Formats: sequence, C-alpha cells, structure tokens
Amino acid sequence: MKFTLLLPVVLLTATMNSYGQLAVTPENIVIHPGATLAVKDTALRIKVREWCTQQMNATTWKNVPAHPSSVYFPGPVKAGATPVTRTIHLQHKKIPGSYMPALSRLEFSSALTTWNLYSTGLYAPAGQVITIELPAALKHRHIEVQVGCHTDYLGYWMAWEEDWRRMPYVVKRVALDNATIKLTSRFGGLIYISANPVDTAWEADFKISGAIESPLFVLGKTTKAEWQEQLKNNKAPWGELMSDKMILSLPDSVLQKVQHPDSIMNLWNLIVGGEMELAQLPEQAYRPQRMVIDEHIAGGALHAGYPIMAHHSPSTGQLTADVMINPGQLLVPSKGGANWGFFHEIGHNMQNIDWVFGGTTEVSCNFFSLYMFDRLVGGRDGAHPGISNENTTLLMQQYFKNGAKYEAWQQEPFLGLIMFRQLQEAFGWEAFKTFFRRYQAFARKDPDGNYAKKEEDKRDLWAKTFSEVTGRNMAPFFEAWGIPISSGVKTELSHLPGWMPYNFPPRHSY
Repeated sequence: MKFTLLLPVVLLTATMNSYGQLAVTPENIVIHPGATLAVKDTALRIKVREWCTQQMNATTWKNVPAHPSSVYFPGPVKAGATPVTRTIHLQHKKIPGSYMPALSRLEFSSALTTWNLYSTGLYAPAGQVITIELPAALKHRHIEVQVGCHTDYLGYWMAWEEDWRRMPYVVKRVALDNATIKLTSRFGGLIYISANPVDTAWEADFKISGAIESPLFVLGKTTKAEWQEQLKNNKAPWGELMSDKMILSLPDSVLQKVQHPDSIMNLWNLIVGGEMELAQLPEQAYRPQRMVIDEHIAGGALHAGYPIMAHHSPSTGQLTADVMINPGQLLVPSKGGANWGFFHEIGHNMQNIDWVFGGTTEVSCNFFSLYMFDRLVGGRDGAHPGISNENTTLLMQQYFKNGAKYEAWQQEPFLGLIMFRQLQEAFGWEAFKTFFRRYQAFARKDPDGNYAKKEEDKRDLWAKTFSEVTGRNMAPFFEAWGIPISSGVKTELSHLPGWMPYNFPPRHSY
C-alpha cells in the first residue's frame, strides 16, 4: 500500500452558519503563515486551543482524519510514500546516582522531570494508523510513544499575544500500557519512544508498523553514502541529525541542503561539550540536548528546555536553521544573531538554579555565550551589541550616575553581565569552574537545597563562595554594584583581603 495525500473530508461535514456559509470550527480551520488566527479572535482561539488538547490526548485511533492545517504544518508526506514495518532497537539508561545532585539543580532544562525522547527514524503521516508492539518485559514500565517533535503549546505565554501561524498543539502522546498499541495523529510527526530519565534502565526492540521512514543521521554510525541515499528517497517532511550531545530536528527542505552532516554534528558536540565543561557537568551526557525548528514557538526567537525551540519561518524572515546547519556561520560573530542565541539557550540548560539569584536568569546563561566566543569563535568582537565597549560604557555611566540600585540592576541583563565580566576578567574561567563545582558539592550534601532557598541566601552564597574560591572579599564589590549582602556574610568575609576593579565604581565622566 502507498500513502496518498488525503484532502481532509471534515470540511464536507462541517456546520453551516445562518448565511449558508461554511462555519469555521476547530475541526476545519486552516491556519498557516498566510492565514493566521488573529489575537482578536479570542473566542475561536479558546475553542481551538481546547479542541487541540482534547484531540491530542484522546486514545481513539479509528476514523481519525488528518486535520486540514496539517498540510501546512508539520506538512504532508510526499507522493509515493510507502508504509513500512521496522524493528527499532532502543536503550534507556538510568541516570547514574553520582549525576543526580548536579542534574537536580538544572531547572531550566527539566533534567529529571521531562522524559527522554528516543528517535526511531520513522514518521507517522497525519490521519494514518500506526501500530507499536511493546516488548513484554517493558509492559507497565511507564513508557510512552510520542508523535511529533513540536511540543510548544501556543495557548499561553508570548504566543497567546501573537497571531498563530500554526495550530496551537500538534503533538500526540499515548501510554504504551498494552502489548500492542494503535494510534492516529491528526497532524502527524516524527515517532519517538519516551521514558522517564530516572526510571530503571532497559534495552529492547520495538516493532512499529504503518509509518514511513524519515532521515536520521547518527554521528559515527551513518555513512555519507547512507545519508545521501536517505535524502534521495525521503518522503517524510521532517528528519533528524544526531550525536551523543545534540539532536537537531529539521524540515526536509533544510535537510536536503546537508551534504556534510558529520562536520555539523562534530561542531555541535564541541559547542555542547564546551558549555558542559564550563558548567563542570559530567563529560558523558546522560542524554543529548535537543533543538527543534518550529514555525511558531511559545515565546521568543528561541527558548531553552528539552527540547530547545527555535523559530524558523521563511514567511517572517527568520532563517535560524540555515545557521544551525552551517559550521561556517556558527563560528562567525553574529552581533547577537543565531549563534549567540544558540549558546545563550544551551546556557540556560546549564544554569544551576542555586546560583541564579534575582535578576540573573537572563544574565548568568550568558556566561556560556561568552565562553563559547572565547574558546570556539576566537574572541568577543562582534559577539553581541550588548557587550560592546560603547554599550558597556553607556550602561555603567547611566547606572552609577543615577545611584547604584539593585532594582535597576535587575532590569537590564547586559548591565548585570558587566559585573560578572569583571569577575571573569580578573579571576579567569577556572575560578568559575571551581565555583560551579562548589555548588554541586552543596547539592550532594543537601539534596533539598536548603542552603539557597531564599533570594537573600542566594546572593549571600554567591558572594561568599566566590570569595572562598578566589581568596578575596567580594562583599564590598557586590555592594558597590548595589547588590545587598547580609551583615553576617560581610563579617564572615572580613578576614579576607578586599578586591575591587581599578577605577570602580567609575569616577571618570566618560
């Protein structure tokens, strides 16, 4: 049997309005960049949002048609696509106990709470039934199948205040709680097996029928000839590039440009490996980072998490994926462009919540952006306008002219970054690595994190720990920036020699 592009018949049965026109419903609405669902259409947006949630959580698999919007996103399978039956061997490794204290503090990457996704190299066409045979040994082991990589929900956050360029929820998850599971997705998508990262390890074969093959490059396993053959024969709208540290989920239109996937993924290994090295995380990642290209994401041009989500929308001029697959562009200063953004979002996934105090969520992730420019790009020139000499001078001039106030410091991330740049320039990256290791030791000693529950505790612990690492009293430096430090910590650090950058606070009028 071959799949054909099914035009959604749901339109033929839709209700009519009082004028005899076809009424727009969640079942028949078509949303794409050329036909967005506007913010002002609140009532319809709420109905569409609720319908999507209900449909994608439903276990019904019979007579489930493709949604009309699926032709636009995630997109249709190509003509001539043939269903296959494949046995996919997968291995789930439980996180080693020694990793747990450090990973438990990585709040932005949801390291212990977001389930691992294991790629199958298969794609479920919209409206088509797929069958998964679960190994008997894994029954009742809390394993799921997920169809679709585009997990962002547009029904909240920034996307709720934007015209939707796709349906708000297009991923389907079903528990694998029987020996055989059948499911149908109205939107289609890449097929994954999903498992809790803290569950017991397993290794097994999954038999999947009714899907089509999708491109999957695995660094160190897939040959260049095999990759070219996959691209030549591909009928799926999405596929992936995979290494042990990063997985990129990309549309076919982008994948067809990839001639040297090994070079791309070796570079991504360097990027992720470098950020892990700064964070002093175990060199062997317990799971790769994931980055997914999407027409419309929940917020921003990119955002952190598992997966990291990135806008790639030719209709709006956002061509993020073109940089993602181009090693040359990844290593060229972008003045705050895509590579700074990639480094920044991976940096969020490396942030230990214990050393992220008020106002530094969008600051301390940029430690990792700076490190990548220092170690991979060759320097910070052109990295981002926010760290330019001109902007640094302007921000400091304005801030200290108005009186150093913590409330103001918290509102401007690149102002906040100046303070940490001063520390890095004075004491080097090795001091930061030692500092990060100290925090991992805190977590090992107290897994509940009682040492940094309150904001004032986090500020105090930052100043105290960095002082201990460097052998210099950082309390006066923090206070010069307007950041409050408790009298107890100031007394505790008073035996150490003080430290202050030259001409700081700045006395020159510029």
